[in-house]
Amino acid sequence: MIYQGIFNILDIYLNEIDIFYDNIDKYFHKILNKFLENKSFENKSLLKEFKEIRFYLSNELINLGFDMEVVETKFSEQFLMLKESEIRSLSTPMERYEKKFAPVIYEIFLEAIVDYLVDLESLITMMNIKSKGILPIEFIMELKNLKSLLKENPDTMENLRKYVHIRENIIHKIRKNKERIERLEDLENPINKLQLIYLIFRIIDFFNLKKQIDFSHIESYLKENIDEWLVSIPLVTLKNPDLYFCGIYLADKLNVDIDREKITKFLLNLYDDNIDEFEAPIIEATDRLYYFIKSTSTIRLRLTDDQIEQLIQADKKFFEPHYLKELETSQLVVILKLFKLLGFFKQIEKEKISAIFEEIKARITPDGVRQYRDGFISLEATYYVLFCNYMKDTLDSLKEFNFLYNIVSRIYRNLEILDFNVDTNYDLVSEIFYSCESLKLLNCIETKEMIIHLANFLFPQEVVEKLLESEEISKISRSKQTAARFRHLKVNRVTGETIY
Repeated sequence: MIYQGIFNILDIYLNEIDIFYDNIDKYFHKILNKFLENKSFENKSLLKEFKEIRFYLSNELINLGFDMEVVETKFSEQFLMLKESEIRSLSTPMERYEKKFAPVIYEIFLEAIVDYLVDLESLITMMNIKSKGILPIEFIMELKNLKSLLKENPDTMENLRKYVHIRENIIHKIRKNKERIERLEDLENPINKLQLIYLIFRIIDFFNLKKQIDFSHIESYLKENIDEWLVSIPLVTLKNPDLYFCGIYLADKLNVDIDREKITKFLLNLYDDNIDEFEAPIIEATDRLYYFIKSTSTIRLRLTDDQIEQLIQADKKFFEPHYLKELETSQLVVILKLFKLLGFFKQIEKEKISAIFEEIKARITPDGVRQYRDGFISLEATYYVLFCNYMKDTLDSLKEFNFLYNIVSRIYRNLEILDFNVDTNYDLVSEIFYSCESLKLLNCIETKEMIIHLANFLFPQEVVEKLLESEEISKISRSKQTAARFRHLKVNRVTGETIY
């Protein structure tokens, strides 16, 4: 996911990359046809056929020298799950290869290209795929020239190298602490247990490592102790998520069967509490309301328009500059996000919306995004400001700010001091999570502004100039999507969720 922007840059910059894609297809078409000749799927289910082809292709990639864990992780991602519409429309094995497997295979090859550019251990793999006729000479020359250009710009090369290592370092940290993470499930305090596991799970899920951690204890806990975790706690913030939400979220992601009727009753009672306790819940209890709305969405509890209006009504006094100044940057964005999520954004007075936007602007500095006007630089705030401008379609207003340097450097700093135990610093885990989410936005939004933002930090100026002059970048500017053949994950403009 955090490579997608680099792939877009390479796809636009390298003139011969389509020949490279074509050669990959020729190779896999040939071996797949040979595999299918000896197979009869007539009496087998489509899913079984799909599974066999996936297993065969993954083995072929491993035989080419690609890392087994990388291949297995890629081939277990949600993108490769067949949707109902795809079962009907992709009627032949080759069609399923073209639409489902090929984009992921391109990614695996492109990651090897990136590793080669930053001198990581991919030489054997590169030699293997060259020997199979997959790497055309013209493409090899382009790669060598780009690598030379990077070597002539050591600071940029170091930026790219550190960026490429982010995923590896986070995954290494999680794997190294696998047993410690699993032991967190045995904590007695349900707040410590669920909040910490929720935050760590978000990072694990981001990198598709869920199958590598044993969550059986927490699954049992969620199912057998619903009365213990189905409660709301005080002082809810984005770093201190409400306890019941953590339980609902984890149960949903881990496919735990829980008493939905009981949860529905609890949420309806909580709705009444929010209305009774606060004059303007969306302002006075923003994060608490945010987790409430996300929970209702997860269990598909639909609120009426009248109920929603009760939650979002707020007197204009709450939108005065002196009041908004006291709110966190993240909270300001979440208020706007809630208006969007609940479908009432266009019905809110423009003056109120403008007041929030103006206050958010005041938090953006050349050094990064501050959580308060005079507060500290925050990666959580950075993510929400990026998302706010994506939601508003004003990302071009951020083009002068170099968010990447701060994001990358803080990830490394936080990873160095992060430890997984009962005393784990929630802020560190949260900052790493929001760093990853920020990188997802920068990579998956796929606009001209985002691609150039990444290129300015990761590649020499000569590459940036070529991108700006290319017809492809102009097409992206108009259509807001690229024609590159690897898969393109998107981000929902309202929820922020990944679209596969």
